[in-house]
Amino acid sequence: MDTLRVFIRWLEAIDGVRQDLSTKIQSPSLDTDENVRDVMLEVDRADAIIGYLETYQYASLNHVVMAFLWHTMMRIGGVHALDVEDYNRNEQYIEVRHRPDTGTPIKNKERGERLVALSGPMCSLLDDWIAAQRPTMTDEFGRDPLLTTTHGRLSKTSIRDRCYRYTRPCEYQNICPHDRDTETCEALESDHAPLCPSSVSPHAVRRGGITGSLNDDVPMVVVSDRANVSTDVLEKHYDRRTEREKMEKRREFIDQM
Repeated sequence: MDTLRVFIRWLEAIDGVRQDLSTKIQSPSLDTDENVRDVMLEVDRADAIIGYLETYQYASLNHVVMAFLWHTMMRIGGVHALDVEDYNRNEQYIEVRHRPDTGTPIKNKERGERLVALSGPMCSLLDDWIAAQRPTMTDEFGRDPLLTTTHGRLSKTSIRDRCYRYTRPCEYQNICPHDRDTETCEALESDHAPLCPSSVSPHAVRRGGITGSLNDDVPMVVVSDRANVSTDVLEKHYDRRTEREKMEKRREFIDQM
């Protein structure tokens, strides 16, 4: 409802609707727990998906997208905005930049700009993608996008579609936990992957990556900086650890003191 109100305000600005219509849109009051989503991609599922792609589609666009989203915990806008020159292989990092004048703004604008460290295996995957699989394309601004198709820079919609597609269990395990007929399941039709009860959005991948990092004892402030999200928002909207998991992590820390 908040997003709808912003859209109506824009329509008011261009005389598309009557003035003050946005004041009629009221958002419901939610308790703290009601304003938090729990949907996320679990670590074991992420490992299975990326393992499948590494085996059968190594260094493909699908492989790079899923592995990169999970590893970096980036928003799709940030991934969409990356250029080849933003990748520093020698120092193993990628630079996220806000470039609205050339078609790739990012959330939080300049405050969202940062250097994101990459692991050795992630760098090797990017190297192989760039060297052997990436279609050589430049966009209308003369930039060299990191993720490309034969039509140019990979769109945010295409990134989202790949998440929904490859988080369907039948895609990477050849089984259906929902007892659906794989010959007639509507989620297998073109552009219908979100209809699978197990498929998740890029935001759920991001949430799962953040929770997985916290469970791996990565300090919250490090995860906050890496994912470009405040610690308050991280705790409320992204940290999906149970109270017992949090307690055990505190216990491990205390035992080491």
